[in-house]
Amino acid sequence: MELSEIIRWAAAIAVLFGVYYATSIFTMKRNILKVVKVFEDKNALSSKTAVSGESLDIRKQDFLERALKKRDNRIHALQFMINAELVMTAPEGRYYLNKKKMASLRRNGNIITRIIIPDLDN
Repeated sequence: MELSEIIRWAAAIAVLFGVYYATSIFTMKRNILKVVKVFEDKNALSSKTAVSGESLDIRKQDFLERALKKRDNRIHALQFMINAELVMTAPEGRYYLNKKKMASLRRNGNIITRIIIPDLDN
């Protein structure tokens, strides 16, 4: 194998990794927007208006649902938001969206976080 062929293979692999990560970032951002819309529709924006996990209707799909229906990856976005403390847990296991924390993380986060977290200036 010549050096130029090795470089072409390495470049092709690098491009594939780049496409994979760009797709992952785009998918996560799209699903975060969907989760934010659910919280806004339910008006779950403070600890007083927090809603239960069941009323969010965001759950993991079972094997059959994943095979027959379009994949619903909102559960992954919700878990990301809980881990990043964008979605807070109120008493009795209820959840609400912390828009102030979301804006702060978008302003002060790293480049990937700035891309993933949507701008909610409204």
